[in-house]
Amino acid sequence: MLKSVERAEELREALLALLPTAGTLAGISIGLVGLIGVKVSNTRVETLADEVFLVSALGLVLVCYLIFFALRDPQSPRARLMSKAIDAVFLASLTLLLLGGFVTVYAFL
Repeated sequence: MLKSVERAEELREALLALLPTAGTLAGISIGLVGLIGVKVSNTRVETLADEVFLVSALGLVLVCYLIFFALRDPQSPRARLMSKAIDAVFLASLTLLLLGGFVTVYAFL
């Protein structure tokens, strides 16, 4: 979202667009944890990448839950507050996913 949403219908559409994206990224994060676990050597860098991907996945799952509860009543002031929290958690999780990608590339090189 990251924009001011004035109407409840706009908020609903934005949340419905973000929901599958957050779910897919959470699945990718968990898959990357499994991919790193397949590699035989287990160094500190790979463990760090595991932790980063797991925290990112947890954040993205939290976004899915927050979206679900915000969609129950998109006209309430609580939904607008939750949309700000959704933005913050989604951005933090996406940043962690990117950081984990850099750490993983470093570990495999």
